Amino acid sequence: MNYKFDFSILHTYGPYMLEGLYETVWVAIPSIVIATVLGLLLAVFSTAQHRLLRIPTVVFVDVFRTIPVICLLFWVHYVLPMLTGWRFSAAESAIISLSLNGAAFTSEAFRGGLESIATTQRQAAASLGFSGIQTMRYVIFPQAFFMTLPAVTNVHITIIKTVPIAVVIAVPEVMFRAQELTVQFFRPLELYTGAAVLYVGLVILYTMFMRGIERLRKWEPI
Repeated sequence: MNYKFDFSILHTYGPYMLEGLYETVWVAIPSIVIATVLGLLLAVFSTAQHRLLRIPTVVFVDVFRTIPVICLLFWVHYVLPMLTGWRFSAAESAIISLSLNGAAFTSEAFRGGLESIATTQRQAAASLGFSGIQTMRYVIFPQAFFMTLPAVTNVHITIIKTVPIAVVIAVPEVMFRAQELTVQFFRPLELYTGAAVLYVGLVILYTMFMRGIERLRKWEPI
């Protein structure tokens, strides 16, 4: 193999790839927020006593955590507009797809945390006159949230790492730009290495942020 590394191309086109990180964040952060909120609602519904809430939730989670994200991307970006007339930009399609997939996995993480809280705590809250909503808000959820935070963080990191799949619908994020430059200059190893470094840095920063939130915990579950 006579390939000779030349990382000077990153010095020249690194800023251009770095601009793609903005697109990555623009897709990843809304996807994380939507997936977390929707996942929490799904977790609450999946633990509900009413079958009309529980069964559709289980079906939603099972469907969207099994569909490959790339298939979901194509379906949202190309098929859905044909069926409904609703058209989304490439970034919007990526956000919708990552949010639905992430919500299914986040829901399971939250459900595990909610079900791990002892039944005696619900009974104690009821004996103090708490309603079901008050019990969830003040007793169950604060404990479950911090218990599930590491698992939820893993889902968030997976969402960030899945953003490059959006290259198939031309979202101009880091990998798209690395691929674009590779076609022009035939330096794939250097350019994809640079893209990997940018993603590693982004994930490390996000992990540090989430660990800071974990340290806000003031108590341990009973």
